[in-house]
Amino acid sequence: MNKKISPEDAFYENLTLGLIRTLSNVPRVCNVTLERRQPLNACQVVNWEQRHCVYLPEDMKKFYLSTDGFVLNWSYQYAPNDIRRVGHIHFPHLLQVTLLRENIETTHSVNSSNSDVLGAAAAPVASGKDKWGNATPIITPKSKIFEINNVNEVAKVCMLYESTSSNNPKFYLLELSTLSWQFLADTFSEYLRMAIAHLGLPYWELCFSSCGLPSWTEQLFLLLAPHLLEEHEPRRGRVLNPACEHPYNDPIDPNIFRGKPKTVAKTVTSSTKQSKQ
Repeated sequence: MNKKISPEDAFYENLTLGLIRTLSNVPRVCNVTLERRQPLNACQVVNWEQRHCVYLPEDMKKFYLSTDGFVLNWSYQYAPNDIRRVGHIHFPHLLQVTLLRENIETTHSVNSSNSDVLGAAAAPVASGKDKWGNATPIITPKSKIFEINNVNEVAKVCMLYESTSSNNPKFYLLELSTLSWQFLADTFSEYLRMAIAHLGLPYWELCFSSCGLPSWTEQLFLLLAPHLLEEHEPRRGRVLNPACEHPYNDPIDPNIFRGKPKTVAKTVTSSTKQSKQ
């Protein structure tokens, strides 16, 4: 008889689109853990919005009212006595989502070296195209840029409001060496699905960068998800295909956010698997 799944387990199963179960069935992947967190209350979300004078997009607000971020880790067994933690998906506590201009005083557009990208410029920075042909953001003094994740000190995942009157920010990768922008996602939900579709492989966001993946990370992609490195992979061109082989385009049911897991924060660990020799 199948064991009845708890509401909290069902919530995280739906939130991660079954990724934990999928990873647990991949040869040599082991020690899959998920750090569960308490949800925020409405006052905490409103306080964040008032502090930064912006509104969170609706899907992101529902996410944080259900869980204050989460961390998923997994390890890969390179040899019988060589197990290393490599997989990582991190969605920060809402309080950790901070204005980028508080951390970086000035940046410069690749097209206009004397323009302050993060808000001190008197005139807007002209929009161009990124490596994949997507429009880069137009930065004005009214723009607000928030850091979501730091990718190996090479790039930052940013949530960018082109103006404070907007509640539909987009997600970009800011490459720190060139201070250039690469488009990632139109919405928070899409960025979440992208992280899941890439299995939390290390530095997966750099697939969309001009510098590319580190060689050791590329080897893991070739072992576990070689299709993500194909030259004509539709994800590169942001052509979203609803077919089942493109899991990050599978919708996350917004109804899952109605049931907030209120248990004490804890880490759930899957059974460690022994690889087949």
